[in-house]
Amino acid sequence: MHYIILIFIIHILVILILCLLRFLKILKCDYINIFVAFFVPLFGVIMLLRKRYSDRHSERESEKLDVTRPMAEEEKKSIPVETDENPVVPLSEALALNDSYTRRDIMMDILYSVNKSIIVDDDEIKEKVVPLEEALVVNDMTIRRKLIIDVLYAGAGDYVAQLNDAKENKDTEVVHYAATALAEIQKDFDLKFQEIMTRKASGIEDPEIDNDYQYLLESYIASGLLEGNALKNQLRIYTRLLDEKLKKSNIKGRWTLLNKKAHTDLRLRDSEELDKDIELMLKRWPEHENVYIYRIQSAILKRDSAAIKRLISEIRLKNKYMSSDLRSMVQYWET
Repeated sequence: MHYIILIFIIHILVILILCLLRFLKILKCDYINIFVAFFVPLFGVIMLLRKRYSDRHSERESEKLDVTRPMAEEEKKSIPVETDENPVVPLSEALALNDSYTRRDIMMDILYSVNKSIIVDDDEIKEKVVPLEEALVVNDMTIRRKLIIDVLYAGAGDYVAQLNDAKENKDTEVVHYAATALAEIQKDFDLKFQEIMTRKASGIEDPEIDNDYQYLLESYIASGLLEGNALKNQLRIYTRLLDEKLKKSNIKGRWTLLNKKAHTDLRLRDSEELDKDIELMLKRWPEHENVYIYRIQSAILKRDSAAIKRLISEIRLKNKYMSSDLRSMVQYWET
């Protein structure tokens, strides 16, 4: 019993000594740690001293990693900078130093810090990305087949041109998948056309039906599914639809529709219809640049060199501002 009392007295004395050392700032630790050590005789003091030893070790490691800030020599300073415990000065003042080497060192430190703060992960997928056309000609049959399956799941409508190329592949399974995908895209368009035709057959005069039909035709023509006579047939249907809409008096966006029709007639090389489009344009937009472009293209279709020269002279005489398209066309025919 006497030994326990003696140990407790010694423990209290040790705690008091630790408090005194902390008060004199010889022992660097929080009072809460000493308070905890008081209620854990012997082991509390041991853990406190062990923690202090660990903290001192960490402080020494931090001192080893300390980087000295580049400072200019005293006689080279263009402005007075008061030094205190914190050696950091405003960047605007530091860059005002006359010493060019010091300024450059500071800027290099800034750039180095910025670069360290930006973490760029290695993108393994990005390095493996190659154009679909190249990937389909690789020798690995498994990769080719997996790739074409991925295209089907990703939305084959965006890869019509690549699927057409895949139909010429030597791998019969790739050809089968590509043909199946193209057939599904075509089937989807067919169903949409059937729905539009059903709505038109109802006899209800609804401008939205014609608008939906126009947008569907534009998507179908631009899809890449059509070529040859099939493409020409759809272009003819499209230009007839535009012509019907232009005949209506209350139609909106007449200029846009006229441009679309003229462009389509030009693709069809139908100079007669193109001249009708130009005539409608001249009534309301005689000085519009597109009118001159279509007039020149109409003369080209007719192989009328004299008309081309007259149009170029007219453009030059009016000193008309020309866009890059019209300028290149004029310069080509002037040579």
